[in-house]
Amino acid sequence: MSVDNLLKNVDENIEIQKRFRSRIAREEDFLSDPEMPATTVATTGGSLFRVVGAVQLDDGPVEFSICTYETPGLYSLTKDGRTVGPQPRQVPYFLDRPRVEWTTRPAADGSTPEEPRWFWVDDGIDLHLTTEDVPSVCEPFKPEPFIQQIPEPITPTALPPK
Repeated sequence: MSVDNLLKNVDENIEIQKRFRSRIAREEDFLSDPEMPATTVATTGGSLFRVVGAVQLDDGPVEFSICTYETPGLYSLTKDGRTVGPQPRQVPYFLDRPRVEWTTRPAADGSTPEEPRWFWVDDGIDLHLTTEDVPSVCEPFKPEPFIQQIPEPITPTALPPK
């Protein structure tokens, strides 16, 4: 389960979701998809996102190169007691190329602004990228140390007295 789907199931995020939907194109609106069943008890770990490039395209939008490094990765405890971590991959990071444009296009929530704003128009998943293409873009920006293992469990400490 992605972090996006985990956050989608949290009621307190309704205001954040509304704000998000006002800034994306209708075709990029994954928040209107049906909710995923909650199968996890808790999630820990993390991923690092780095914008490593930006270019203005001939047709107007700006395309960003965003590398995602699973360091140490996301680990979830499922309701049945299993610990699930990132799947081993040939390349341990991802490259997305989302696009934004300066526009007054209607948003996913149906709103149309009076003034132009930066607007997410493409999620940037490039199906033509191969596992050989990604390292040439992301490797130079890889964090050091690049840890990819679940942390050792800690012993909980008692809460301080009130």
